[in-house]
Amino acid sequence: MTNTRTSAIIPEPPFKSPQATARYGFALLASVLALILTYSLKPLSNHYVFDLFQGAVALTAFYAGLGPALMSAALSIIVLDFFFIPPLHTLSLGFPDLFRLAIFGAVAVLISSLSVRLRQAKADLEKAHALLEDRIVERTQELSTANANLTAEIASRLEAEKAILEITSREQRRLGQDLHDGLCQILAGAKLVSERIKNMLAAREQPEAQGLEMIESRLGEALAQADMISRGLYPVELDANGLMAALQELAVKLPRIYSVACRYKCTEPVSIHDSSIANHLYRMAQEAVMNAIKSGKAERITIQLRGRHAAVVLRVIDNGIGFQINTQRNGMGLKIMEYRARMINASLHYRSRRGGGTVVSCAFEQGINPAMSLEAADAV
Repeated sequence: MTNTRTSAIIPEPPFKSPQATARYGFALLASVLALILTYSLKPLSNHYVFDLFQGAVALTAFYAGLGPALMSAALSIIVLDFFFIPPLHTLSLGFPDLFRLAIFGAVAVLISSLSVRLRQAKADLEKAHALLEDRIVERTQELSTANANLTAEIASRLEAEKAILEITSREQRRLGQDLHDGLCQILAGAKLVSERIKNMLAAREQPEAQGLEMIESRLGEALAQADMISRGLYPVELDANGLMAALQELAVKLPRIYSVACRYKCTEPVSIHDSSIANHLYRMAQEAVMNAIKSGKAERITIQLRGRHAAVVLRVIDNGIGFQINTQRNGMGLKIMEYRARMINASLHYRSRRGGGTVVSCAFEQGINPAMSLEAADAV
């Protein structure tokens, strides 16, 4: 990523000029100001005043660099010797005064070096800060792009899941209609023919009438089972009378096919305005019931439908072996139920009951995008 902030990384000193003369002029000016202030304050002190010259050296080092700072230190030594160290207005020095100026020079060089390093550290810190900000901007853009791609991928997968479920439902409806309009009609016709022939043989008191009566009975059973299967694939009541009637019929027909007692419980009418949502709920109840029978080894099943205002909760409760991880009950059926729950923005939860059995709960609010939490659903 191109760094567009390079020109602002190292701040220019307030008095810095591209020419070296300006920097050394700043050193001269700082030394003169230190001389004026020190000379003005001399009557207030009985000792030599070095502090202002040290300050001039430090400022010069920070704003003008090491070279001008060293020049300022040299000028300060000359000014101190000439104006403040006896004999005044001469450059002669005794050993004690020479020692003091040597210490002053050493301190000035040290201050100059530290000031330059401080300025460089400040510049490096600002450069690192600028680079960090650029890196943060770059990473933020990358994360935004990744998030957008992930969102698009999730939306694409949801669309694919929705299409698969729609295709599955359409094929189930088609197969159910074909069974109802094809196989069921053929079995019904065969049953009527066998009944007519049985009646004719019975009128002639032929012994074959008993065999035809058995055939007619078996054809009736096959017709009933084919009709139940077709209605399971294509619940006509779901289109005609709504979800409540379809669940009621599901509870009624299950004991006819399987050795299980099934009860439907709905204390108050629950209206589902969207037929697609009603179909998904019915298929989820159907899948939960079949899981309870085949994998859960349940003997009793209760289908509950409750609602209050826009909140709707569907539960399937059984007395089987309970929900166990890594069993057949945690297979494709549950995944399909989870897909259907996502399609209608619902919360799906399944858990084992105390004393045995499983509770499958699906909760949602009609007309609200976010799924209703199960805690809120328990209040329904």
